[in-house]
Amino acid sequence: MAGETTNNTEILIPQLSRVWLAPVGTTAPADATSLMPDGWYTVGLFTEDSLKFNAEPNFEQVRSAQSYYPTRTFQTQDAATIEVDLQQWSGRNFKAVYGGGSITVVTPAGGGKKHFKFAPPRVGGRTEIAAVIEVIDGGKHYRYMIPRTMQMEGVSKELAKTKESVLPLRLAVQGGDDADAWYVITDDPSFQPPAPTVTAITPPTGPAAGGTEVIITGADLSGATSVTFAGEEGTNLTAESDMELTVITPAGTAGAQDVVVTTEGGTATKTGGFTYA
Repeated sequence: MAGETTNNTEILIPQLSRVWLAPVGTTAPADATSLMPDGWYTVGLFTEDSLKFNAEPNFEQVRSAQSYYPTRTFQTQDAATIEVDLQQWSGRNFKAVYGGGSITVVTPAGGGKKHFKFAPPRVGGRTEIAAVIEVIDGGKHYRYMIPRTMQMEGVSKELAKTKESVLPLRLAVQGGDDADAWYVITDDPSFQPPAPTVTAITPPTGPAAGGTEVIITGADLSGATSVTFAGEEGTNLTAESDMELTVITPAGTAGAQDVVVTTEGGTATKTGGFTYA
């Protein structure tokens, strides 16, 4: 079938997963495979089917008397959550699950081994943490990076005799407009951006002095880093969409010149694509 692409190597089976936590501001890993920087710790074992990352955008619709369908849909907010059931009981995991709190050492009056008192945070005392979800499938590695998140739900634990009692970690992603609320780093080659293509340049001609604003149309043009005309860099490069970008021509030599668009996916050359008059 025309345009159909099938590739079973793009099926993800999370063969191994980890969840890492750290104080907000701890240096994040720069790639998908390097050792986690100092300050990060794993929550340890968790149930095999409990780990979930949910992106939950909210939308509103405008309805009009002239249409049976919404006449406009717009996004009102974005949200994301992490869910996982921790099997290991520890002071760190208790503080993560309850959104903070304190642990103090209690020395029994009659001596003996130390005891410990965990007190959950009071109202207004919950703290944010940073999180990384690590997923490995053979030679492919993924890291979901969440710079700020907070436990936003109550904690309900089952204390049944016949199975382990888990700690329900339910984190809500926090964010702002000044940085990515979350992102993914991976070494999966399937994420390599496609090379751009150029189909037309409008207008196709301009003065040798440069200064012509041209529209380049094609495919996979978003993220363009440069456009050259006979090797000279254009200016005021703006990617309007994945299919269109604008740029101002540099000065050039009279005649038809090659135009080269460069993106992270590669380059596309329009031979003789722009003619200097």
